[in-house]
Amino acid sequence: MAHSLHIIPDITGSAAQHMAFDALLLQRYEPKDAIRLRHYEWNRTAYTFGLSQHYSYITSEVPDLSAEIVRRPTGGGLVDHTNDWTYTLVIPSTHPFSKGQPVDSYRAVHQCIIDAMEKQDLGCELNLSAPDKITPSVCFNKAELYDVILKDLPSKLAGAAQKRTKNGYMLQGSIWKPLASKVKWDQFYNDFSMGLATLLDAEIEYVSSPSWRPEEELALTDQFDSEEWNQRR
Repeated sequence: MAHSLHIIPDITGSAAQHMAFDALLLQRYEPKDAIRLRHYEWNRTAYTFGLSQHYSYITSEVPDLSAEIVRRPTGGGLVDHTNDWTYTLVIPSTHPFSKGQPVDSYRAVHQCIIDAMEKQDLGCELNLSAPDKITPSVCFNKAELYDVILKDLPSKLAGAAQKRTKNGYMLQGSIWKPLASKVKWDQFYNDFSMGLATLLDAEIEYVSSPSWRPEEELALTDQFDSEEWNQRR
């Protein structure tokens, strides 16, 4: 039987608000068996960085220290959100896809991005070159294994960060819009959603924004906005 892929309404917010929303999307969403997908915008200049990154390194790489600089609940490097198309995908633990190897999940989702981009004649492909060693990085400066790159330029178009818990699998993804200036993003979102639905054997359902206790979301937002969280390493 097909699963449900819930398309969450777009929202605009701060980096801390978005990280709190995504955490709740993984931990508190009902119904628990539904797959969740959302696209969102930023209300000010923002950068996010991976859970294991060192704050001192991150601040040395950010050109504007007046921007929001927030640690994500997922891994990965530093992501500049000034001109990206940002999304989060959550797959519940009841779905077989959530139990696969992270590298395979990463590749499969990025293939859906490639397929959707090619419908608008933007030639891109998976990066098949693994780095010699894992080092801290600024996300769009170099492509990691199975990132999306342009075919005609060795430029990174899309990357993502992952997290797996007892509640399921979460992928926070970013697409660098200047490399896809002719893309119609509404069409891309529709094609990307359909590709994910096929991949996950799911039926798309457009739903209202999830409701959880406002005080819980506020507390999580404060956590992601705190020095204790962001400067923990």
